[in-house]
Amino acid sequence: MQDIKLFNVAKVRTSLNSLHINCGGRGVTVNHIKYDSDINPAGPSTFVDGGSNWVLSNTGNFLGDDNINDLFTFGSTSDQPLYSTARLSPISLTYYAYCPENRTYSVNLHLAEIQFTDDKTYKSLGRRIFDVYIQGKRKLKDFNIKDEAGSAGKPIVNEFNITVTNGTLEIRLQWAGKGTTLIPERGVYGPLISAISVFDPGRLSIGFGRFFLSLIIAN
Repeated sequence: MQDIKLFNVAKVRTSLNSLHINCGGRGVTVNHIKYDSDINPAGPSTFVDGGSNWVLSNTGNFLGDDNINDLFTFGSTSDQPLYSTARLSPISLTYYAYCPENRTYSVNLHLAEIQFTDDKTYKSLGRRIFDVYIQGKRKLKDFNIKDEAGSAGKPIVNEFNITVTNGTLEIRLQWAGKGTTLIPERGVYGPLISAISVFDPGRLSIGFGRFFLSLIIAN
């Protein structure tokens, strides 16, 4: 049913050449690029319209935690705008960008492990492991943000060149059923993402408030 709704909505949206989302956080401008707000609390089985040519789908409950209402966004004390918040999911988190023009895009996943630490406390023992699929193809297997970055809280960006042929870009983060589930407390596991940036490498988009200036870069 979600896919049907997605494509019905897509018919009334205009095409886009870029997409920027501050996952789990409010709208922010970084390096003249405006990132959309993504603060909807979502839920265990939720389909959320981002309002700017993208939607997200979340599935699952965090098992074993003591919270009556699961938290699907998380904030930290980081002073880096894109990495002070993140969106979480216990099982599967999928972002859809609809109506992108059919071409090759640079898809950038911004990540930082902000629920674990590097100190000598219990929080340093956590291990988050998940897979990343783009357009249905697995791009990262058993991915651990902290191990890849070298430390907790350190930002990394994973970049992929993805060709869109059907007017829809799908980015899915899937819990691998591995890693810890009880550190620093019960129910801390599953995929986490800080921001998403998608753009046409041949077109530079610079945001000025609600407007965008697009420059074609000649090869």
